[in-house]
Amino acid sequence: MTAIAASLAFLLTVLLVPVVISICERWQLFDRPGPLKIHTRPVPRLGGVALVLAISASIFAAAPRDATRAWTFFAALTLVWLPGLVDDLRGLSALLRLAPQIVAGIILWRAGWAVPVATNGVISALATCAFVASFANFFNLLDGADGLVAGVAGIIAVAYIFAPLSFVPSFGVVVACGIAGACGGFLTFNYPSAAVFCGDSGSTALGLLIAFLALDLWRSNSVTPSRIIFPLLVAALPLLDFAFAIVRRLAAGSAPWRGDRLHAYDRLRARGWSSRRVALTYYAVTAALAAIALWGVRRESAVFWLAAVLGVCVLIVLAVRLGVLRQGGETSAPQNTSRMVNKETAGSD
Repeated sequence: MTAIAASLAFLLTVLLVPVVISICERWQLFDRPGPLKIHTRPVPRLGGVALVLAISASIFAAAPRDATRAWTFFAALTLVWLPGLVDDLRGLSALLRLAPQIVAGIILWRAGWAVPVATNGVISALATCAFVASFANFFNLLDGADGLVAGVAGIIAVAYIFAPLSFVPSFGVVVACGIAGACGGFLTFNYPSAAVFCGDSGSTALGLLIAFLALDLWRSNSVTPSRIIFPLLVAALPLLDFAFAIVRRLAAGSAPWRGDRLHAYDRLRARGWSSRRVALTYYAVTAALAAIALWGVRRESAVFWLAAVLGVCVLIVLAVRLGVLRQGGETSAPQNTSRMVNKETAGSD
C-alpha cells in the first residue's frame, strides 16, 4: 500500500509536470524576474497543480476506503490549494487567502484532527486553525530558492514513514508516502536550476499536508512529550525561518507579509553559495533533525532532549550570525501587501 502510494505519486508527478509546463508556456503563466526574485528568466509557476493532483490520486489508489472516509482531509487540502492557485494566476488579498486556511483548520478539527492543547473545544479549535494556517505559511515563506520546499517537505514526510508503525496511523503513512513520492518526482524538475516552481498553490498545500501528518499523529496516540515535539522538531527549519522573518519585519516597522531577501538561504547565497549547495544544506539539516526526532519516539531519554535542544539552539545561533535578524535587504513594493506572507518564489541565477 505504501509502496503503491509513493511510486504512483512519483510517476504521476513526472508525467504531469511537463504538461503543466506546456500549459504555462502556452498561456504565459510565468514567475517573472523582479526585485525579490533571484532567477533571471521567466519560469512556469504552476507546479503545485501537478503536486496536489499526484498526491491525491496516489492516496486514493493506495487506500481507496480510507481516502473516502477521510473526505474532510481532501476538503481541507482543496480549501488551501485553490486560493493559492488563484493567487498564482492573478493575485488574491490576504484575507481571501487566510480565511480558507482557517476554515480548513476548522474542518480538520471538527473531524477529530486537533492540536492536543486542552480539553476546551474553543481553545482546541483556535489552536488547530492557527497550526494549519501557520504551517501553510511556513512552507510558503520557505519557497524562496530552487528545490527547498519540495526537498524539505519530502524529507519530513520520509521521517513519518520511518516512524514506528504504532506511532503513525496507516492513513498518515499513505499520505506521507504520497508526499515523499510527489516531492521526489517534482525535484527532477525543481532542483537547481529549476524548470518549474511549485507556486503558492504548491507551497501552501505542502504546508497543509505536513500539518495534517502532525495532527493525524497526535490524534492516534496518547500524548507524550516526544510525540508532541516530533512534528515541531522535524519541521524546525521552516518554523524558525518563519519566526525570524516575522520578528525581522516587525522590528523594521514593516508588515509581516512584506517580503525581503534576508532569509538564511538568501544570506548563504550572498556569501557566494550556489543554489545547489544551499538546497543540499537544507536537506542535510532537515534530515539531521528528523533523525533526532525519530530517536526520541523510539527511546525518549535525557540525551535525546539534550540533542534536540542543542540542535535547535545551534540553528538559531547560526541563523543569527548569518544576519537573518539584521535589516537592510530588499523589501517588496507596496503593491504586493495583499499577500498574507508575500510570495517569495525564486529560482536560480
